[in-house]
Amino acid sequence: MRKTALDDDASIYQKMEEETEKQKWQRMDKVQRRQYFLDYYLLKIVVISLLAALILYLAWTVVKPKVETVLYVAVVDEQLGEEEKQELIEELNLLYQADGKRKQVVVDDMFYLQEDALDKLQIFMYNHQIDIIIADEDAYRALAGYGYFQSMDELLDEEAVSRYGKKYVSAAGYKEAEEVSFEDRETGQGGMLPYGIDLSGSVRFSGVKNYLEKPVLSIAAGAPNQENAVRFLDYIMEDE
Repeated sequence: MRKTALDDDASIYQKMEEETEKQKWQRMDKVQRRQYFLDYYLLKIVVISLLAALILYLAWTVVKPKVETVLYVAVVDEQLGEEEKQELIEELNLLYQADGKRKQVVVDDMFYLQEDALDKLQIFMYNHQIDIIIADEDAYRALAGYGYFQSMDELLDEEAVSRYGKKYVSAAGYKEAEEVSFEDRETGQGGMLPYGIDLSGSVRFSGVKNYLEKPVLSIAAGAPNQENAVRFLDYIMEDE
């Protein structure tokens, strides 16, 4: 039987299909090889690399050691001395037997009320991340009105009350009433309670702060490390 042009084309097509990747690569020049790589391999490599990175990240998230925060101190409207703050953290790590890696103390002075500090505080308070809040007296009274603090009388034992009672700073708290909504300004309409302690006489805190004229220490409502927060009060007032 005589071969037709169609038979010839089919034969050529079959030979091209049987050509290996190695043979294709050998017959290409540099420009063709570069374009072939971009067209057929680059996207696959990128996708595989991203998938591998995602798998490694998820695996690390599962197996990595979890960091336990034994004390979180939020300092409002202040820029602490960097070296002094680090020394404070190191001393607190020793106090709480924290290694700074798996167990840590956080002293966060990135809370500025003129920026987004109130939003940040609300989020942290909602997630029960903050133990101590230190702020100037005016800011302290405003935050007390939002119900951010616990009364010192409810937290401290008789000995501590006798020791720090003269340093109490009382403020109007948050009014709990079903008939009054948050939008109706029940903030600051609660009873006057000692939510804070004056740190003006604290030698230790004076050595760290720069701007707060009358710093007031409060223990956050829902503090996850309440006992450690009370121990911090003893520590920061020790050299008064």
